[in-house]
Amino acid sequence: MKLQSYSKKVTADLVLILLVFGVGAIINNISLAHAVGGAGGQYKFITKWGLLGTGNGQFQNVGHIAVDSKTGNIIVGDQGNERIQKFDSNGKFLSKWGSVGTGNGQFNHTEGIVADSKTGNIFVVDQGNNRVQKFDSNGKFLSKLGSLGTGNGKFTDPGDVATDAKTSNVYTVDRKNDRIEKFTSDGKFLSQWGSKGAADGQFNHPEGIAIDSSGNVYVVDKDNNRVEKFDSNGKFITKWGSLGSGNGQFNDAKGIAVDSAGRVYVTDKGNNNIQVFAPA
Repeated sequence: MKLQSYSKKVTADLVLILLVFGVGAIINNISLAHAVGGAGGQYKFITKWGLLGTGNGQFQNVGHIAVDSKTGNIIVGDQGNERIQKFDSNGKFLSKWGSVGTGNGQFNHTEGIVADSKTGNIFVVDQGNNRVQKFDSNGKFLSKLGSLGTGNGKFTDPGDVATDAKTSNVYTVDRKNDRIEKFTSDGKFLSQWGSKGAADGQFNHPEGIAIDSSGNVYVVDKDNNRVEKFDSNGKFITKWGSLGSGNGQFNDAKGIAVDSAGRVYVTDKGNNNIQVFAPA
């Protein structure tokens, strides 16, 4: 592979990873960087946007973030203002939607966000209302799934959401029920897996979720200090990680993303680092 094409590929992947993990969340702005030079991983600052406030393009406790791969637009959860804001890739404010409440299109603490790569529809975890809301790319409310409970299709403290690029199926992390739930893009419940514990396929406070190009599902099993990998139907495949500060160990892991080469990126809050894993 030529260095130039390699650098372009790494650039796209790294920008995506930075956006998924919400760089700049504490200071209520968003920053972008890209790779320059060779394979040594050097970076330069490109731009940032956002200030503390309630106006367009301002944030109060900026949270999760997603990229619309069809348009390149950036979708941001503005948790303190209980809304979603949309920007172009250069940070130009485009639109916003949402307010505090329980009605359609309202929020009570936004969490995970994903833009479906096939349709551009946006799924937002509305944690305090124990549901996931679906919008079109312009913020028009389309539907919702979930309610408080422990049965199929219900949530107790949902955290993150991901979509399968091939099928547009939706996978949600149901944190306090220690499981993953799978739905169609239209919100029809399909299946669920997981239970409280430390055995293969069990969870102790699952957090982040990501899906690779083959449809495999990766889940951060936070309090078991590991990552678990499943096929698209929830069959356990493998796991890695343990408590610690060494390579491949975790202490309060949270976010996860998979790039186009199959590399897995995990944010490790307790160790203040991001760890990267590649297929063996």
